[in-house]
Amino acid sequence: MTIDPIDPAGPRAFPGALGAPSPDHLVLHATTSVLIALGCLVIAAAALTFLLRRRDLDRTARLVVAVFIVFIAATGLLNLGQAVGLWLPADGAERLLRLAAAAAGLIAAAVAWRELPRLLALPSPRDLARANLALVQANTSLETAIAWRTHELERATQRFEQALSRSNITVYTQDLDLRFTWIHNPRLGLDASEVIGKRTADFLREGAEDESLELKRRALATGLTTSDTVAVATPSDGTLYLDMTVSPTVDPAGEIDGVLCTAVDVTEKRLFEVRLAAMAAQIAAASRRFELALENSGITVFEQDADLRYSFVSTPPPGTRPEDFLGRTDAEIYPENELRRLLPPKQRVLETGGRETVEVELGFAGDRRFFVLTIEAVAPRAADPDGDAAGVDPGVRGILVSALDLTERRQAEQRMRLMMRELTHRSKNLLAVIQAMARKTADLSQDMDSFIADFSSRLRAMAAAHDLLVSRSWQGADLEELLRASVAQTISPDAAQVRMHGPALVLSPDTAQNLGLAFHELATNASKYGALSSEAGELDIGWTRADGRIRILWREHGGPPVVPPERHGFGRVLLERLVGATLNGSVTLDFQPEGLVCEIEFPDAGLAQT
Repeated sequence: MTIDPIDPAGPRAFPGALGAPSPDHLVLHATTSVLIALGCLVIAAAALTFLLRRRDLDRTARLVVAVFIVFIAATGLLNLGQAVGLWLPADGAERLLRLAAAAAGLIAAAVAWRELPRLLALPSPRDLARANLALVQANTSLETAIAWRTHELERATQRFEQALSRSNITVYTQDLDLRFTWIHNPRLGLDASEVIGKRTADFLREGAEDESLELKRRALATGLTTSDTVAVATPSDGTLYLDMTVSPTVDPAGEIDGVLCTAVDVTEKRLFEVRLAAMAAQIAAASRRFELALENSGITVFEQDADLRYSFVSTPPPGTRPEDFLGRTDAEIYPENELRRLLPPKQRVLETGGRETVEVELGFAGDRRFFVLTIEAVAPRAADPDGDAAGVDPGVRGILVSALDLTERRQAEQRMRLMMRELTHRSKNLLAVIQAMARKTADLSQDMDSFIADFSSRLRAMAAAHDLLVSRSWQGADLEELLRASVAQTISPDAAQVRMHGPALVLSPDTAQNLGLAFHELATNASKYGALSSEAGELDIGWTRADGRIRILWREHGGPPVVPPERHGFGRVLLERLVGATLNGSVTLDFQPEGLVCEIEFPDAGLAQT
């Protein structure tokens, strides 16, 4: 069989063909090669697009897909080259395509076998469906849990908001610029919409300072919670006092993005504290006035509980302190004889809730004192209806007692009684002295006029001594004051002619009366006949106290020459016989030519008892 060579101008024979192909065969071969090439290239393009878009595939899957893309693309190009080579011979290019396709096929096969275990490990669609179903179920459970938690959160938020709506607490957040981002329970009659996006200073009174700024800045700078009480001056409600707690807030990255503030309105509490402090100050002032009044009143106020244990004492008796009474009972303080008078009225007030007044004599620091006690029940108790002790009225929780100290009054009364008895006695003696003085004056007087003058002057001397005694409540008279009163009847005791010197001595009433008469007689004699009868005369009176005796020296000089009297007048008789004897001492008269000298000496028992 003879094979005709292919016409170079016509289609080439199929590789390995035994004879020239028919035209229909050539068209079919070319068409199928082109369609195979087109299919391979389209599949390769689709696979490449898939590979580029599915970046989530793992490394194995991406490698397998990549080698198969290369293999499919090489196969497509080979078929396309065969179709073209039927009319345009290109044996070199065709061989290269065949080699490339063969190499790509070998590589694809090697990679496929190598990666086959990993590909087989990939989940199947059924596994994926199961996993997806499980994921849907888990998602449904999660959504249910989230919905329940959201419901619980909404309920908690609702309760939180309801609680805050009835309170004086405001909670809000601010960003780094301290602008409000959220607020609950705003004050000043504002809504949340009117606050969001603004600063605190936008709501303050003009010129007022936001004291909370320091707390917020400190929280932002340190990341720590800070708290303090701040004053906020508002235009409508005046100054509000807020207990502020400021905590920093953070974003998901952990960076501080603002502050969370809790503001508790304590304005009413602060005003109450101010009023309470003012009331406390008033009470303290009233208590102080009460204590000052009691300090000078001689009144002791104390309170005892149902067991008669002292719980309060104000202005305790002289010589004692409140600590001597507080926490103790009467039985621990007073002896048995005083308790018999003190306890019964207190017990009766506890039992009846009434009021009693009683006089008692009590001993304190070795001194006996007299008191009038006014005992009354303390205000009823609201609780504990059974009472604190057996037999005690359940409405009485103790007693309040005011004790008026009558010691000085009693002593004054006793002194007055003694004084009245003494005055009666002295009046009788005085009348006897006046009667004797009148009789003696009359015996020595030349006529009625001289009698009246002498007797009146002696009465005035006695009256002066009595005035001094009365000024000291008949407790005695100062010696110098007695001398000045006696000399004043004839000359001023402050005159240059008169000198007085000696220690301060207080004479007893009897001594004062007797010395008053003696000084009167000496002063009268000096003014008539002695040193005080001339301007050149001087009177020197001195007194001393030594060895239990009093010595008074009356010395005159510079006056007319002294001539001893030829007879004993009333004054001399009074001095030498009466005064000396009544003083249990002596009176000596020395009529020296340059002046009279009189010395009076008596025991210091004639001084007043101090």
